[in-house]
Amino acid sequence: MMVTFVGSTKNYKSLYEEQKNLAAYAQAELAERDKLVNARLQKFEEMKARLQEEITKLETENTTLAADLRKAERLSAQYQNQADSWKGVMTGFEQSVRNLQASLRETQQQLDASRAQNIQDRKELNQITADLYARIVQLQSMEAERRRLLEQKAELEKQILALSGSLAAVKPVTPAVETAKPAASPITAADIKGLVQDVDESLVQLSIGSADGVRENMVFHITRGSQFLCDVVITHVDINQSAGIMQLVQQRPRVGDTAVTKL
Repeated sequence: MMVTFVGSTKNYKSLYEEQKNLAAYAQAELAERDKLVNARLQKFEEMKARLQEEITKLETENTTLAADLRKAERLSAQYQNQADSWKGVMTGFEQSVRNLQASLRETQQQLDASRAQNIQDRKELNQITADLYARIVQLQSMEAERRRLLEQKAELEKQILALSGSLAAVKPVTPAVETAKPAASPITAADIKGLVQDVDESLVQLSIGSADGVRENMVFHITRGSQFLCDVVITHVDINQSAGIMQLVQQRPRVGDTAVTKL
């Protein structure tokens, strides 16, 4: 009996410990589940608060939109009344437009007559311009011939001087004419100097032309004071003007800058 009691006691004790451990595990699990439930409840409350806030916001927006809708309906009614009143005004405008159209047709007829007269005037102007250009060409040809004769005269005088052997004893073959004195000695490249009249992109217009001895492909140095700006290679020459293309550009020239053939 003692042995049986002791064995039974050990079995009950072991069973008690096992049940005690199970109870502690269950209690711990229950506490963990309580934490999880509380966390979910807190999250649910936060979500509920956010949803309530959004509902309040949507209700406020709905109220605002309803007020805007009522305002838009009032404005629509006002605009409709204004449109109805403008119909009468448009009738008067249509009559004014018809009157303006009649006036425009009359003005167009006058304009057509003026254009015809303008065309006639242009034809006359073109004819006058052509005649003037022909006279300018003649003047250029005469100027070139005068320069050529003066050069021949100077060359003949040199030959006479060489034959006579005495520069002081030789008199000019042709008496000097005062108006021809400036052209007696041909202008060399080193003597030519002018000013910049206009600058457009890479093209530069100068204030000197063929009457000053400018020729195509001649190179001018553009300066401002002692500062070198660029070179200009002449591509077009008139009597009193010339134009060329910029090269070796260090700085864009301006109107009034100096153009020389020799620095």
